[in-house]
Amino acid sequence: MNTPALTCSPRFHVAANRFPLKPLWDGLSLGRLIARRDLDWAQKRRCLNFYFDAADISNLYPTLTRSGSHWSLLGIAIAADLANGGDGEYDHGSDYWYPHGGAIYTKLDWREPAGDWDPELDSAIGSVYETKQRKNNLQPGQRPLFDPVVMHSHHPYFRLRCAHLKDMTIAVLVRNIYDSMESKYFKHQVLVRSGITPLEISTAGAQTETPSPDNDYLFPWETMLADAIAFFNSWGDVETWHPNIRVYHYDDLLADPAGVHKELTDFWGLNIPTECLTEAFRRISKEEMKKKIPQDAVARTPRIAFRTQSKTLPTERVAFIRDMLEQRLVHDFGYGHEWRKDAPSQTPATPPTTAATNP
Repeated sequence: MNTPALTCSPRFHVAANRFPLKPLWDGLSLGRLIARRDLDWAQKRRCLNFYFDAADISNLYPTLTRSGSHWSLLGIAIAADLANGGDGEYDHGSDYWYPHGGAIYTKLDWREPAGDWDPELDSAIGSVYETKQRKNNLQPGQRPLFDPVVMHSHHPYFRLRCAHLKDMTIAVLVRNIYDSMESKYFKHQVLVRSGITPLEISTAGAQTETPSPDNDYLFPWETMLADAIAFFNSWGDVETWHPNIRVYHYDDLLADPAGVHKELTDFWGLNIPTECLTEAFRRISKEEMKKKIPQDAVARTPRIAFRTQSKTLPTERVAFIRDMLEQRLVHDFGYGHEWRKDAPSQTPATPPTTAATNP
C-alpha cells in the first residue's frame, strides 16, 4: 500500500498541525463520523461529546510504535495498584498483559466513546478491553478497577481528533526509527510464521502474494516508515510551541525505569511513590515476564522479544531507511539520519524554555 505523496511531505506534517488545516481536518472527520452507518445515534453523540471533553482526561501519551509504550503503561498501572494497596500482579492474556488493578489508559480515538473494541483485530488493546469488561461485571466485594487517567495514541498530532489537545499535559515517547522498524519487522514475521495475519496486512486490502522470505513477508516498509517520519515531524513541531509537553526516549526508560517514570508520572500529576515504581518495573523485567508466558509460546509472542536486538533488519533496508530519513525527516529528536546504537545525548526532559506560541 503506497502512502499518498502529500501526507509524506515534511511541510504537510507541520502545516496539518496548525490553523487552518487542523480544525478543517477535524471538521471533516466529524462529518464522516456523523455519516457512518455502523454507529447508532447514541454512539455518535458520545463521540461528539468525546471530541469536546476527551472524557475529562488531561494526560496524553503519544508514542512511536514499538517504543515500549505497553511495557511503560503496564509498569505505571502496577505501580499505581501497589500504591493503592493492590497486589500489583498481572497476567498474560492473548498477546497482551493485564494488570489486576486494570489498565490506567484508554485510546484517543473513536473506539473509546463508541465502545467499538475488537481485540481480535487489534490485540494491543486487549488490556483496555478486558478492563472495561471486568468493570461491567464486578463481583461482590471486588475492589473497583482504575478509571483511565491517560490517553494513548501512536498517531501524529494532526491525526488526533480532540478539541483540548492544546490544554493537555503531553509526554511524547520516541525511539531510534531504525530500531523501531526492526522491531516492527520482527513482530510481523512472528505473526506470519504463527499463521496470524498482521494488522498492517489485513487492513491493506486484498493481497495477490503469499507472505514469504522472498517478499519480506509482505511487510509494508514504505508505509510503516512514512508513518514513523510523520510522527517525528509532527510531534517535533508541536514541541516548539505547546506549553506543556516533554519528550522521553525509549533508551532512557530502559536505563532507569523507576527514575524516568517517576519524572513522567509526576509530570502527569499521578504522584506514585518511587518505591512502587521500582517494584513494578522489577516485576516486568523480561525475565519475570517470561515466567508468565507458556513455554511453548515464548518464541512466537510478538509482545516481547527474547532475541538479540536489531538482528532481523535486512542490510538493504538500512540504506532504504537512511535515504527516506534524509529526504523527509525534519525533527529527529537527536537521533540523526544514521543508524546509531546509543541514545541521543540530552538533558532531562523539560518543557521548551522559550515562550510558547500557539499556532
